[in-house]
Amino acid sequence: MVAQFMAETCHAANDGPSIRITERNDRTVLMSMLIRLVRLFRKQLNASNPKHEDESIRLKPPVSKLKPCSYSHRTVCDIHIYDIVPPKQPTKTPSKHIYYIAGGSWQMVPSEQHWWICAKLAQVLPNTIVSMISVPLAPNNTASSSFPWCLRLYREIMQVADHAGERVTFMGDSSGANIVLCLVMETLRQEAEAPEMSRTPTPISVMTISPSTDMTRTNPDIEKLRPLDPLLSPEIIRATAKAWTADDIDPADRIVSPINADFSLLARSGIKVHGVTAGYDVLSPDGVRFRDRCSEYGIKGEWLHWEKQMHCFVLTAPYRLSEGRKGLEWVIDVLKRE
Repeated sequence: MVAQFMAETCHAANDGPSIRITERNDRTVLMSMLIRLVRLFRKQLNASNPKHEDESIRLKPPVSKLKPCSYSHRTVCDIHIYDIVPPKQPTKTPSKHIYYIAGGSWQMVPSEQHWWICAKLAQVLPNTIVSMISVPLAPNNTASSSFPWCLRLYREIMQVADHAGERVTFMGDSSGANIVLCLVMETLRQEAEAPEMSRTPTPISVMTISPSTDMTRTNPDIEKLRPLDPLLSPEIIRATAKAWTADDIDPADRIVSPINADFSLLARSGIKVHGVTAGYDVLSPDGVRFRDRCSEYGIKGEWLHWEKQMHCFVLTAPYRLSEGRKGLEWVIDVLKRE
């Protein structure tokens, strides 16, 4: 799968001994048309006045997007979790569990594309459970209240998985990827600074798609991508960061900006960090910086960087766009080999 994928007008590069990067710069006519369309409707696509209840939101998974899978619902630490069940359940107990936190500017519930992606993962990954987490969202629950709650959930999930003999991957896109990275790295920091704390078992990996890694939005390369990004802008990503940090958390704080966390702890943990970045995404300069920091510390992982693609282009896979489909195939291949 990897060799075949890389043969399609792309090449792999080694950024140090630990990170393997696959780079692509092709784009289909259909994706070019979609990018033009997205640019025309950028204001409407980013207009949001989310109105939802406090705490973890009880979701209504779109059954049509989950087919042929179904789902079951449970709560852990008063947070709603949805386990995606493939049509042919394995006869033996699944040995791997993927927990997904969907992006949406820290304010929006998972989209139909997110559910479709999770259902696809559940179908094609052997002996794997895929679960969607409904984290408490802004504006009702900003980072100061939501993140500690999510930390409790993370620790509980990992303890249960350890007892069950499950290998866990945490996965997310955009703001969801931000939360995933912060949960893993902050747990490592807290336990390193308090040896008396009980140790939380660690996931085997983290998979991030178009991650938001620095909430200060001060990278000068962000402005350079202003004319290229059809979906986001520097103003938009500053506003969404503010929605999450509110007035009580410094945007540079490591619990919201994983670029400022301790990478040495991540390296010692052995957790792999994988990711996807896009060339026409104002969040990609910080995503690439995060990837480079992983390389500097010898953290293992695989990354796909695809030029001329927009933020979270992998989520176009349900619409059968070639780049979305191949981006998802890359993600699936990495997850299968763990």
